[in-house]
Amino acid sequence: MSAGDMPFKGWISGWVGLLISFVGLDAIHGIPHFIFGVCVLEDGISYIPLLIGLFGLTEILKVLPQKSPPGIPSEVGRIIPPMKMMLGYTKASLRSGIIGTIIGAIPGAGANVASFLSYDNGRRRASDEERQKWGKGSYEAIVCAEVANNANIGGSMLPTLTLGIPGNAAAAAILAALEMKNVVVGPTIQTENPGIIFFIYIGLIIANFLMHGMATALIKPCVKLFSLPRTLLMPLIIPICVMGAFAVALNYFDVYLMFFAGIVGYVLHRFGFPLAPMVLAVILGPLADENMRRALLIFEDKEWWLILIDRPIGTILLLIVIYTFYDGIFKRGKS
Repeated sequence: MSAGDMPFKGWISGWVGLLISFVGLDAIHGIPHFIFGVCVLEDGISYIPLLIGLFGLTEILKVLPQKSPPGIPSEVGRIIPPMKMMLGYTKASLRSGIIGTIIGAIPGAGANVASFLSYDNGRRRASDEERQKWGKGSYEAIVCAEVANNANIGGSMLPTLTLGIPGNAAAAAILAALEMKNVVVGPTIQTENPGIIFFIYIGLIIANFLMHGMATALIKPCVKLFSLPRTLLMPLIIPICVMGAFAVALNYFDVYLMFFAGIVGYVLHRFGFPLAPMVLAVILGPLADENMRRALLIFEDKEWWLILIDRPIGTILLLIVIYTFYDGIFKRGKS
């Protein structure tokens, strides 16, 4: 089920995600929002436990009640696809790589945003026949999501190395490692440390080849894990979800949040609500809220129509949003 199939439910899911993202202290004034006196909510709701619950625990709740387990092949055939097949997705790979790099260069966006945006963009460009396969094992969908996810890493290095603003947790770790070696990041990093940027990006390229080799070697043994009985496999996945949620901030609240998100995700799935719009809204909501409040403070003495005239780029983006709303709700809803 996707937002394109049920646009109204997709918008409802997105608005629920925005409501979740607003929980916590206001980034500008420090005013609490929707915490209802619960101190642990002052830091907001972390989207990592939310993702684990929505896509991990929800999947477990969906699979366990099934009476007939899905067929798992006893032997794995060819792992690396033919070159002709891979060349057929060149356009999707280039487009997703550009999206992932641009999103990675935006601090705070992260790989999840890049993957979802690339996935949605590829799905919109796919033919009607191909679009029916998306969400059911489409190779192009995997290419769009994973290429953007990998390209996001290289893009996140741009603000990290040139501005000292890490785009994600991994970039923050690299920034800390550079500081330990007395490397001052900023516009002069290449002048003061000649060749370090090339060294970092070459290291990323080598790491990708090593990951490819490891994945190729381990994929057959990993596939055999799915042949285990679901009554044994699913209980093994639950502790992994719990450890992943707890490891984010070493907080038991994130574990409770993960379980709650899993139950909510299962209920939404049963009623046909897509989860992707909610996840995107949870991730992008804090950025949208903070920048909207900042814009209101900057232009509080001006009329709204003057702001639109003075900022043509903002006007164009607003028109795109209005058209997207019209196309998704009214136009496609009638088709």
